[in-house]
Amino acid sequence: MYPILFSLGKIKIYSYGFMVALTLLLGIIWVGRAAEKRKLATFDQIIDFAFYVIIGGLLFAKILHIIIEFDLFIKEPKALFTGSAGSFFGGVIGGFLFGVYYTKKKKIPTWELADVIAQYIPLGHILGRVGCLLSGCCYGVPTDVPWALRCSPDHILRHPTQIYEMIGNLLIFIILWQIRKHAEEKGKTYFPGFIFWLYIGLYAINRTITEFTRESQIMAFGWLRTTQFFCFLTMIVVFPYIAYKFKNQKKMEKEVNASSSINS
Repeated sequence: MYPILFSLGKIKIYSYGFMVALTLLLGIIWVGRAAEKRKLATFDQIIDFAFYVIIGGLLFAKILHIIIEFDLFIKEPKALFTGSAGSFFGGVIGGFLFGVYYTKKKKIPTWELADVIAQYIPLGHILGRVGCLLSGCCYGVPTDVPWALRCSPDHILRHPTQIYEMIGNLLIFIILWQIRKHAEEKGKTYFPGFIFWLYIGLYAINRTITEFTRESQIMAFGWLRTTQFFCFLTMIVVFPYIAYKFKNQKKMEKEVNASSSINS
């Protein structure tokens, strides 16, 4: 664990904060270039968009984290103001809502931009989990498996759930990248928002699996974590929605082909 990366005089550079800042910087560069290439938005608009997303993400990350870990904040209210206190799902919800507001305001195609962003979120999440590993948060339950690490403040051997999530997010990135690459090579088009919603669904699966070994609040049945409950709800909504959109897309394509045949 290296909660403090280095110091500049009296100024301490914390590993988690540094990795979050690096993630935001690289995210703006990645998304900005991709958005300009696809002529969805200018680089300056992406910078403004990022500002809205950051504010919304931080705000909702704190709110949802308080809801999930309410008992903790009753005992230690100061934990609210720590840099590592925040729910990832809350951050996604808040960032999404504020981001949609900005795209509507500037008349930027919301779902096309969401697809671009979703492609790079897993990479950003990997960097974020590196920060978690270095700072000693988001760790797993105690274990004696060969790959156990002392990745928590109490220095007990635990499941390195930070690394589990890194691996899961890498797999998600590869899946999304290959789907996009295959579509471009074959000249296929998916409905706007497909990559975004697929990312949400895949991450929900990844997080559900990781939570089985993560030190987090158990909600029911002696094993169901609060986060897993939210993940189940997410999957129940997202995957049927994707199936519904694909069904409609195929129906429209058949109607267009039939109309073209009649006109010819």
